Amino acid sequence: MSFIKTGKTSVIITTYNDAKFLERSIPSVLNQTLKPLEIIIIDDGSQNNDAEKIFKTFSLDSDITMLYEKKKNGGPSSARNVGIKLAKGEFILFLDADDELLKNSLEWREEILESLDQNYASIYCSKIKLIDNKRKIKEKIYETDGKLDVCLVGRDNGIPGQITHHLFRSDIVNEVNGYNESLKFNEDFEFLLRIAKKRLFFGVNRVGFIQHMRNDSWSKSDPYYAYNGVENFLNIASNKKLLPQIEIKLRRKENRLSLAKKVILFQRTKSKEVIPYIDEAFDIIKPQNIKEHALFYLNKILKKLCLDK
Repeated sequence: MSFIKTGKTSVIITTYNDAKFLERSIPSVLNQTLKPLEIIIIDDGSQNNDAEKIFKTFSLDSDITMLYEKKKNGGPSSARNVGIKLAKGEFILFLDADDELLKNSLEWREEILESLDQNYASIYCSKIKLIDNKRKIKEKIYETDGKLDVCLVGRDNGIPGQITHHLFRSDIVNEVNGYNESLKFNEDFEFLLRIAKKRLFFGVNRVGFIQHMRNDSWSKSDPYYAYNGVENFLNIASNKKLLPQIEIKLRRKENRLSLAKKVILFQRTKSKEVIPYIDEAFDIIKPQNIKEHALFYLNKILKKLCLDK
């Protein structure tokens, strides 16, 4: 009879109308070299009961405690908060239904976090992006040992702003009262920044999981949804002093230019709608490179064409 090593982590998996991916994410947790203390699945009001059926299939044969709860739809923040309240582990790992843990992910991250001072809130890792089950991209991240450089959070080759990179101490998650449920966009980012005001982080450039990329996110199809979500987050970050003001200005500019790019590329008939957003972007911070200068003058031409009509 083989000895089963059980750790101290509560794994919280949230799902909403994507239960089929649980058939991959749950086994990736169950098959860890260091087993989790428990697996908590929170169904955020899916339109069917497929998640519960899949949960029952795995829980019947599992030696690991598995919990399932379905709630009224309220978004990822509220779903994770329900999981936080149920969690009994010393550590918490959040997963999305379409994530897949590498086999020893819990073991090496728990070992490192246990070796660190109690003031360390999290150990974060890198990931592999698997796009359409074909193209693999191995992510590089900025390693940290101490205070988080908040200006690098969410940046390319920076500090991951996505919560699934992090293994947290559960007492610190509770200390900041979990997620801000008013946010529907950048909720992970805001959560990390609140913790970073009080605690330390440890980041290592080692892959811990695979993120299976899907193209059905409505934030991608509706650029104004993403834009408004980021603006709401930046307003909160400004009011709570979670980011330096110069960084907030930079991200406001980037948000406007990102909106303009998406509309111009995917909704060309509405290109004139983005003229004021481009104006606002360069009012916030003037053009800084060749591409931005080109867009600045292109916007002037668009305005002239609109006036001539």
